[in-house]
Amino acid sequence: MSSLTGLRFAAAVAVLYTHSMLMINPHLAKTLGPEVWVGGSAVSLFFILSGYVLTHSARPDDTARAFWRRRAAKIFPNHALTWCIVVGALACAGATTFSEGSGIAASLSSLFLVHTWVPSHLFVSAGNPVSWSLAAEVFFYFLFPFMLPRIKRLSPRGLLIGAAAAIAVVWLWPVFCALVVNPDGSSFPEYWFLYMLPVTRLPEFVLGMLAARIASSGLRIPRIGVIPSALGVISAVIMNSAFLPQGFLYAASTVAPLVVLVHATAELDLRDRTSLLRTRPLVLLGEMSYAMYLVHFLVLGLLYLGLKDHGWSNLSVVLLGIPFVLLTSWLLYAGVERPCVRRFSTPRARARTRAAAAS
Repeated sequence: MSSLTGLRFAAAVAVLYTHSMLMINPHLAKTLGPEVWVGGSAVSLFFILSGYVLTHSARPDDTARAFWRRRAAKIFPNHALTWCIVVGALACAGATTFSEGSGIAASLSSLFLVHTWVPSHLFVSAGNPVSWSLAAEVFFYFLFPFMLPRIKRLSPRGLLIGAAAAIAVVWLWPVFCALVVNPDGSSFPEYWFLYMLPVTRLPEFVLGMLAARIASSGLRIPRIGVIPSALGVISAVIMNSAFLPQGFLYAASTVAPLVVLVHATAELDLRDRTSLLRTRPLVLLGEMSYAMYLVHFLVLGLLYLGLKDHGWSNLSVVLLGIPFVLLTSWLLYAGVERPCVRRFSTPRARARTRAAAAS
């Protein structure tokens, strides 16, 4: 669905915006204003989009093994390359973590995308820092072939109940965290449990799956346009950060507006309506969004380290870095991601069979 692909670029830009603002003004990391939660909400949007798109495009004759192979071909080449660059740069800089067994274990766990299961600063920040969300996605991909048949069997009423339950679980996580996981109110355990732990992000992915099934079930639900939906998300980010406790801002405060936005955007394609998001430039940028997500923090960080001692302000570094982020994203997408998807998504024998049949 092309409009959803364009929406992925908007989500990637939101993450870039948050990290750029944190680089320009590091004090924002302490005040936790709306600028910070824009990026967090964008990651939640990625999770919902992932569940929606995978469910909408699921193949009736697909197998779990074939699905996992395609996901691995999409995810791991870009991740492995950026991991090597980050770890190599840290090793060359003489980072102390590489002289300790725990640091090596943390780096290797980030390579295999299991690091966010460990409640440790060292582990969750190992490797490419933004790869924490990939650890959640890998967990979702593992469960997807088992969840999809069960969701397909739900009645229209069951789909609505399931969607409401998924939203309710996202809202209940902060309460559970405050009462059980983090009763003393420490900042890191809350951050790890509510933001990074894959199992707590699973309801957002499931909500995307349910939304896709609702869209294809013929259920008549109130129609809300893309612009009102987007304004709802923006309002939630701005208003809720001023009134809600921090635990609800990681995902709960925006989960409902975000799924409404995803549904409204998908409707543009399902009803063949005019959509700026499915214009060719935005679709291309949306296809590059995964690469952009992986490289933006790396590019900005390297430029900052290289220019901070030469009189460059943080704002100047960010303004210089954004074109480099786009260029590097395209190079990674065109030079690594797309060729690897074409080469490794399908076994060679099956690919040869299809080519012979086509000829």
